[in-house]
Amino acid sequence: MSRVPGISLRRPFRTIRPSGRAALVGLALYACDAERDLDRAAPAAEVESVVLEPGALAGRFPPRPHDVESDTIIEGALGMALGDGSLLVLDQLASRALRFDLDGRLLARIGGPGSGPGELSNPFALSLGPDGDVWIADPGAGRLSRYAPDGAALGDRRMPYPVINFAVLERGPVFPTLNAMTLLGFADPGGALVELGIAEALVPGRISRGPGDRVAPHVLRLVRLADGDVALLQNRHGTDFALWRVRFSPDGRAIDDVRPLPLPGWLATMLARETERVREEAPAEFATGDFLIPFKGMHADGKRLWLAPATSASALVVSVPLAPDEPVRVVVADEDVYGGAIDAAVAGDRLVVLYPTEVRVYDLVPAAASRFQPRGRR
Repeated sequence: MSRVPGISLRRPFRTIRPSGRAALVGLALYACDAERDLDRAAPAAEVESVVLEPGALAGRFPPRPHDVESDTIIEGALGMALGDGSLLVLDQLASRALRFDLDGRLLARIGGPGSGPGELSNPFALSLGPDGDVWIADPGAGRLSRYAPDGAALGDRRMPYPVINFAVLERGPVFPTLNAMTLLGFADPGGALVELGIAEALVPGRISRGPGDRVAPHVLRLVRLADGDVALLQNRHGTDFALWRVRFSPDGRAIDDVRPLPLPGWLATMLARETERVREEAPAEFATGDFLIPFKGMHADGKRLWLAPATSASALVVSVPLAPDEPVRVVVADEDVYGGAIDAAVAGDRLVVLYPTEVRVYDLVPAAASRFQPRGRR
C-alpha cells in the first residue's frame, strides 16, 4: 500500500474518561459512502477456488434428548468462537457461555445470570484471548467480563460505553470507538478509553459515518489474527461491506498500517442479488433502511478468515486467504444445513454450524465446482 508523503503513520494516543453521553450514540447514526484508493482492493477472482460441501453429520450437541441433570441445554445461542480444539457458544437467554470440544463433550460453564462479579445480565458477544481466556461483552452492565478456560471468573473491566464488537490482543480487548479518526481503542483497568493513534491517510474511506464524523460501532466487527493483528469488517447493508487488516505498533499504542483484504469478485455481486431478492420479498415497512447485514459471522484460523454470508442461498461459508498461495474456499449452502443457522465456520476438516439451541458438526467433502452457482436465488 502506498503511503502519503509528509504524513506520519502514528499520532500520540489519547486517554478519555468514561462519559455517559457517549453511550449508544453510534447506534442511531446514518451512513454515507466515500471511495478512496485505500479501499480499492484487487479482487481475488483469479485466485484458485476450492469448493466443499457438508458431508456426514459428525456430531450434534447438546445430546438429544437433553440431559437436564447435566445442565447443558442451549436456550438461545447468539454467537460462537473457535479456538484450541474447542468451541464456545454464547447462550444469551441463559446469560452464560458453554465450552465444548468438537465431539460435543462439555468442558466448562462460564458465567450465569446476575449482576454480581462473574455474572452476566445480557451478554452480547464473546472472544478468546491469546492466552485462552474468555472475554464476554455485557453492554447492558457496561463491562467486559474475563474468565479462565475452565470458567473461573477473573474479573470485570468497566467500559466507557457499551461494547458489542471486540477482539482480544496481548494487551487486552480492542474495540471500535465512536471517533472515525481513531477507529479502535482499548480500556485500561480503570475503565478509561485509550484511543489508538492513526494517521488520517490510513482511515478507510468506506467506514460508515454519521453526524460529527462519528462511526456506528455496531457495524464494525473484529477478529484477532494469528500474529496479533486484527481483521476489521464493515458489516453494513447487503452491498456496503469492506474488509481491512489492521496492524499495530510494537508497543500496541498506535496503528501502523491499515490495508484492504481482497474479497472474491463474485461475492459482492452474489450478496447484492440476494439483498435485492430479500427486499422484494420483505414487507413494505422493511423495504428500505439498514436491515440487512452481509455477514452473520467472522472467524480466523491462522491461514484464512471465514465469513458466513447472512442471506446467501449459494454459499454457507467463504474463506478470505491470509497466507500466500492459499486458495479461496467455498462451502456450498445445503438446504438442510442452512435453514435456521446463526453462524458457521470451518475447523480443520469439519464444518461447525450454530443454531439457536444446538450445534452440528459435519465432515467436509469435495464438491463439484458446478454445484456452486454464486448468483441470487429467484
